[in-house]
Amino acid sequence: METRIPIGQRISRFLEERYIHRTRPHYLPELAMFGVILILVVWPMLSMVATALETMR
Repeated sequence: METRIPIGQRISRFLEERYIHRTRPHYLPELAMFGVILILVVWPMLSMVATALETMR
């Protein structure tokens, strides 16, 4: 029978392996990728809002 690890413990273990045990973490590429993803998600929503406001005039 397989034991299940709680999600909080999984997240904690992932973050620990990903960030804490690095000797020199490279945050800039990850921050840049997060920014690109954020722009790609937010841009269409802003475009839809602008289009909706334009049609309401």
